[in-house]
Amino acid sequence: MPRSHWLDPLARKVLQATGQLPAKPTSTPPAAPPPAPAWTMDVNRASREEWRQLPGCPEDTADLLVRLQRGGVQFSAAADLFQLLELPDELRRLWEPHLIFRWHGDAPPQPAATPLDLNNASTEELHSLHWPEQRLQGLLRERRRAGFRDLADLQERLCLPASAVEALIGRVSFTARRSGPSLPLN
Repeated sequence: MPRSHWLDPLARKVLQATGQLPAKPTSTPPAAPPPAPAWTMDVNRASREEWRQLPGCPEDTADLLVRLQRGGVQFSAAADLFQLLELPDELRRLWEPHLIFRWHGDAPPQPAATPLDLNNASTEELHSLHWPEQRLQGLLRERRRAGFRDLADLQERLCLPASAVEALIGRVSFTARRSGPSLPLN
């Protein structure tokens, strides 16, 4: 490592400026952290208007999220929200800096690995929900009427408590019903 020059600092700068001494290497300053978003929102307390402020948030999505919130449903992480809404990566990147996930109440439930399709699952598969038999029969009865659109639809039609719906986030899905004998009739 080269030793620093013995000249006083002013003389050293003059010699460096004239090229008679090599310039002191400059270190690049550390990159500044990305700027904080102009606004944030607690997803578990957000109003319809706040949801609509997010880029590309359609009215029906804002309505769905507010309906779930009214039913007492909370999201514990961005992954839960994005999985429910099936958002494209571009919207995820735009939304995430604005979202704050504060859990209000007891600890959030832990999701399972593979979502269970509630509109097409067999009776045996539905037993993995560990629901009381009366609730399972209500699900089957409502499913025969029409497939469920989403968690809010399921909650409203079965009058589920928020804790039951929160336990389903990330554990269930809602695809179009298959017709034919594959659906159980009980």
